[in-house]
Amino acid sequence: MALHNQNDIPSVLQRFEFKYHIPRSMISPISDFVKAYCFLDKYSEMSPSGFYRINNLYFDSPFHTFLKNRLSQKERRFNMRIRSYGENPEPPYFWEIKCKLGENRQKFRVKVKSGETERLFYSPHASSELGFSGLDAKNMDMFQSLALSYNAQPQIITQYDRMAWISETDEYARVTFDANLQCAEERSFNVSPDPKRMESYDTTTIFRHDAHCILELKGQVSHLPLWMVDLVKTFDLKRAAFSKFRYGMMRILTNNRPENVWYNVFDQGEIYE
Repeated sequence: MALHNQNDIPSVLQRFEFKYHIPRSMISPISDFVKAYCFLDKYSEMSPSGFYRINNLYFDSPFHTFLKNRLSQKERRFNMRIRSYGENPEPPYFWEIKCKLGENRQKFRVKVKSGETERLFYSPHASSELGFSGLDAKNMDMFQSLALSYNAQPQIITQYDRMAWISETDEYARVTFDANLQCAEERSFNVSPDPKRMESYDTTTIFRHDAHCILELKGQVSHLPLWMVDLVKTFDLKRAAFSKFRYGMMRILTNNRPENVWYNVFDQGEIYE
């Protein structure tokens, strides 16, 4: 059975994620291609443009442990975020841990209907307060345990517009387009970006050629749909890594810190690529 919206995403999901940098002009022809296999998720269907807003509040340690692991391409790494939807987001919010294990990704997610983000973040009884059990309780406890272990705190908030297609035939397969990437430093537990503080970071310095959009193919690690293989061949797509957390953090650090921040943050001045 295909998954129809954000709420249908499992609490624990192991998947592949193939990313590509594309120009906006390719969104329409690629969408026409995937229509034969997919339908728009309900949020894209509701939007006149097909795009809807996603906000991510990212966490890191005071020593930027998560960012350093990302820059050094550590084989096993993770990040932590609280995701919200819409220009004026309201609960539920989604507390997520996203892990990289080689080529595969694993995401642990819990849906939190309360807007008391900061209080719950520090509460040792958050799972019981929210009435969680099973995987939801396990994921919430994992989020809090990692936050405590690394002394993780809010660092940045990112925002972008997404169009999402969901496979009609595969148990889990998605095609997404992300555009209009923005970020801002955020040290509070605010999950609603302030438009006046957001700055664009979808520049040619991080994208290939004339690209300003991220195409992402997602699916179960045990099953690569043949139509995705055909899609890549038809449009001669070339994989290109992209991390919203990484580039957002680097933009904020270079803009808002003294120039010697790179020495302090990235181990004796070495920036790993």
